Amino acid sequence: MTQTSWTGIYPSLATPFVESGGIDLEAQRAITRFALQGGAHGLICFGLAGEVFRLTPQERIELLEVIVDEVDGRIPVLAGVGTESEYHSVRLARAAAGAGASGIVIPPPLTCPSASAPLLRYFERIAGAVELPVMIQDAPEYLRVEVGPELVATLAQRAPNLAAVKLEVGPDGLGRWAGEFAGRLAIFGGNGGLYLIDCLDHGASGIAPGVDTVDVLVEIHDLWSADRADEAWERMRLLLPLLTFQMQTIDHYNATAKYVLQQRGVISWAEMRAPAVGLDDVSRGILDRYLKTLRLVAV
Repeated sequence: MTQTSWTGIYPSLATPFVESGGIDLEAQRAITRFALQGGAHGLICFGLAGEVFRLTPQERIELLEVIVDEVDGRIPVLAGVGTESEYHSVRLARAAAGAGASGIVIPPPLTCPSASAPLLRYFERIAGAVELPVMIQDAPEYLRVEVGPELVATLAQRAPNLAAVKLEVGPDGLGRWAGEFAGRLAIFGGNGGLYLIDCLDHGASGIAPGVDTVDVLVEIHDLWSADRADEAWERMRLLLPLLTFQMQTIDHYNATAKYVLQQRGVISWAEMRAPAVGLDDVSRGILDRYLKTLRLVAV
């Protein structure tokens, strides 16, 4: 298996749009710069936090080229290449390699049975299409398809470039994965960073949250890494109400994350690509109160 230096906070980038619904490449640059300025240790593109199901393969390639260009080799860029077909995922994986991505992220297709032979074959063929390190995403809560540790263990025997797994589980579940794959795979937690410290305490190599509060999450991570756990928890307690409010559904998370990015001066248009449910005045008022408490001002 491929060993990588992927550790720390790897935010999953939001995808910005213009009012007509098209992708906004300049705003994508702005979000990438915001992540870099916030101290992100790496980036993940075209995950659930990037409204990936609302993007075409060509749009993903165009956005990735902008992101890689903006990063300019300073930190790893991992490109999500999951689709509902092996054919398109292989094309995206090869395009990611061509664009200069540091690795690829492969979630399971929504239409594939959990922990099945077709799912294993899908992962194996996409991983085999490139020489880049591979991260597998297991998010049954959101995708309704479970990968599972047994399938990942088998894949590890067949795909030498398998390097990491990203999980959407609590720290107890992540701890079991970390114990099973210790020394073999980097294990990342997700869930918007909600369980950041507990996941780090139980073996996570890193966390893949959203990008809207990346600077705060990096600060907490770095305090924890410096054995300043009490200070890390003090900062985390201030952030937890915001994360808890955001993590209701994936669309609610994306809508709130974009609003936070707008309020922080990163993007000017915060709407999701239609059809999607927007925020009401109550939601915006709650978010404004949390941002005031955190003293997150426009950049």
